[in-house]
Amino acid sequence: MRRSIDVSSVLSSDDLADYDIISDCGHRSLESSIADLGEKTIREPAPSNTARERFATPSLTPDNIQAYVRNALGDTGPSVKSDDRVVRIYVDGLFDPLNAGHALQFRQAKLSFPSVHLMVGVFSDSVCEHHGTEVTLPHVERCELVRHCRWVDEVIPEAPWTLDEVFLRARRMDYVAIDEGASVNPDFEKGRVKGYDLVKALRKAIPTRPTLGLTPPKPKIARDGAATESNTLRRIPPSLSEELARASIEEDKRAIFDQPLVDLNLFE
Repeated sequence: MRRSIDVSSVLSSDDLADYDIISDCGHRSLESSIADLGEKTIREPAPSNTARERFATPSLTPDNIQAYVRNALGDTGPSVKSDDRVVRIYVDGLFDPLNAGHALQFRQAKLSFPSVHLMVGVFSDSVCEHHGTEVTLPHVERCELVRHCRWVDEVIPEAPWTLDEVFLRARRMDYVAIDEGASVNPDFEKGRVKGYDLVKALRKAIPTRPTLGLTPPKPKIARDGAATESNTLRRIPPSLSEELARASIEEDKRAIFDQPLVDLNLFE
């Protein structure tokens, strides 16, 4: 019959000094080990007075965010007061580049419940190309930008363009955080809207309030001189983007042809 013994009764404190005692050394990831070292409460610097005056979202408190989510979910979601359950929330996007609006959306998603595991999906270069969306930063750099945001717990590099039930179940996602107005934005890509509509039908969507007043992104200029659409929810209307692009091209032409002629005799 096997008997358990107390290690301390066999080895002295001097014997144990040269060893690291590890309890429950099961198969655990680096991420979960690091998480054990942190605190449950995320500490963040207070927003500046300028940010408070210019934007509404930086001043949202956790209580305010959770009340907003609770009101949107009604009786369908888990209790916001339940501290013992980790709620798995997903956000997706191009993040080309990652801006203040994205970070503030991550913050709202992370603070939607007392305990949240926030997953962020980043569309690959090939997926963006397939759907006719041009990106400036390569996929690996966009993933790294997202990974270093304080609110993000997990980056999903191969994010699907259109969400479906198979993906939601495979990742055990409780909710998808969607900026209000995204699914009715006429400039928003229809394939992604289809996925968001499915999420809403499954009652797995939680709203985040968009950050208004951000500096609009500069229109991308393709090699043929045509303007391309921006990759964010709060983009410039295509008609305005084309107008800005044409103005930029004409300005470049004037700058070239307005150069003074060089007297070639000076080089003889």
